[in-house]
Amino acid sequence: MSMAEGLQPDEFAATAARAVTACAGLDARAQAQNLAGDGLLGVIADEQVGGLALPLGFAVPVIAAAHSGLLTFPLLETILVARSFQSSLTRLAAAIVSGKTLATIGWRGEAVAAREGGLLVLSGTVARAPCAACADYILVRMSGGAAALVPIDADGVVVEEAAGLDLTVPEHTVRLEKVEVSVGSILPAGTWDPLNSDANVLRAAAILGSAEACLALAQEHASTRRQFGHALSYNQAIRHALARQKLGLESIRHAITRSLSEGGGPLQRDAAFLAAVTYGSSISEGALQIHGGMGFTWDVPVHRHLRRIRTLQAQGDASGLISTLGRRYVSEVAPFAEAGT
Repeated sequence: MSMAEGLQPDEFAATAARAVTACAGLDARAQAQNLAGDGLLGVIADEQVGGLALPLGFAVPVIAAAHSGLLTFPLLETILVARSFQSSLTRLAAAIVSGKTLATIGWRGEAVAAREGGLLVLSGTVARAPCAACADYILVRMSGGAAALVPIDADGVVVEEAAGLDLTVPEHTVRLEKVEVSVGSILPAGTWDPLNSDANVLRAAAILGSAEACLALAQEHASTRRQFGHALSYNQAIRHALARQKLGLESIRHAITRSLSEGGGPLQRDAAFLAAVTYGSSISEGALQIHGGMGFTWDVPVHRHLRRIRTLQAQGDASGLISTLGRRYVSEVAPFAEAGT
């Protein structure tokens, strides 16, 4: 019997929420140890590396809880890297699952490889790598959809701070200047797209968590804040706005569920991410409007959730994805349109 039998993904939400609370104020390595202790870093990794060997759907509530609680650790990247190398670099994957080794992913850009003897030499620049400055390894895209795991302390690796929206989970740009990596650190061609497809589901989950937190804050504020002798929620326009935001939240949840269903594929996963970006931004911006200027203060973290949503939007290249889907739609519809003329 597999471990997934008898378990439900939502059962992991409470555990993840407690773990996130316990991570408050800790540095990245201490957070990794806490999260590893609850089995969250290896939720989808094989048992041979200390993971739970559960389907991707079990990572959804974990990531949602992490972003709802504004976790300052690259959990999404850690989960995916551990699973990606569970067969080829078993010891390293086990170290990541146990929290002893930190890993991240550079989501934009790619490296070019040249072979020198038994090694590959990588050059190029990758960007939008969360917490790369405190990581031990970074996964970078290569031409042809391959990927390479590069030690941050390797000769030729230069980590630079990048201007980002989320100050608590800083992004970095990483330059590779003739960096030597072993062939065993390379994932084969065609690996990146499935990895990014899974990442889109988890990005949607992350946005769902932030959107849930924003809506909860907006509802509480509207019901307790009084103006002209009445709570803000007395205003019909505000009630309608909150109702629309709740509908948007359920739309994100439905899109994620569909992407993980038996008929779900890359298209459904991309659609879930785009739905999350669209509705998540609307929900957080609506919560900001309801809070007024208070929403931009550090004590009311609505703006922090909006920053995270925008960061995830950029990491997943939502605008480029929309363009790609648009071209695909036009190419599929055009023959039928021409036949009807």
